[in-house]
Amino acid sequence: MTRALLLGVLAGCIAVLPGGKPNCQPLAINTQGQPAGDHAELTDWVFDGYMLLPEVPEPSGLCFHPGRNSLFIVDDGEIGRPAGVFELDLHAQVLASRSLGVDLEGICYCSADGLLYIADEYDERVYVVQPEGLELVSQFQVSRYLAGEEALIAGGNGFEGVAYVPPFADGQQGDFFLFLNQDDPYALVQVARSDIADATETPVPITAVWPVAEINTGELHYDGAARELWVIHSWMNIAEILKVPSMEVLRWEVFPGAAQEAVTVDGDGRLWIGYDLGGIARYRHRNGA
Repeated sequence: MTRALLLGVLAGCIAVLPGGKPNCQPLAINTQGQPAGDHAELTDWVFDGYMLLPEVPEPSGLCFHPGRNSLFIVDDGEIGRPAGVFELDLHAQVLASRSLGVDLEGICYCSADGLLYIADEYDERVYVVQPEGLELVSQFQVSRYLAGEEALIAGGNGFEGVAYVPPFADGQQGDFFLFLNQDDPYALVQVARSDIADATETPVPITAVWPVAEINTGELHYDGAARELWVIHSWMNIAEILKVPSMEVLRWEVFPGAAQEAVTVDGDGRLWIGYDLGGIARYRHRNGA
């Protein structure tokens, strides 16, 4: 990769024009459920730094913990390197770590109980971890069935992300988790937090399933202030933005970087992205964050 292309990718551009100038024109998209000719909007995020993060070779999920003012990131592991979870400060320095699971692909902070929920692509399993000391509190499996019908096909690629949606002030809905399923089908899977407490040896039931665009998925992020869910399609560097709880597609946005497997926003409004190829980048919002 040339230096011009690397800078263009980190800046949220999708190509480099002759002469080395990044091409930041709107990206035309045509996906299932979207009219042909729709365009993804240009990113409002401005590149603000990149850190190598050698302790986490393949970032695959990321969240911000407001109480600790730190980041939690997962690595999906490979042969000879176990999967694991890491706490980072806001300079991407490792504060704590532990090995866990088989193929970790997502992590979120649950404001209702203060715990971390970590999605394992293997066997639709979720680990519940205490942020202090990364102690494993519990684990559960998510059912593949909805109303008696198979909603998630056995043996598929499984979960690629997880987000927690707190209760809404207006009482509409909330207090549930969303899991991003990669193919078999491409979908969002809802699980009520109240059902997790009752889980013992049986899988936690699914309460709803919504389709997402059939493009390789990499990560989920929930923006509680806007009630928007970001579905990151990492092969095309775009984000499918959905309204919660209706799951209506509001818009598409070009997303900065490439192979975005780990995404969160910190308490100062800065965007953090961990890349499947390694390293983590920070972005500030064009409007002042």
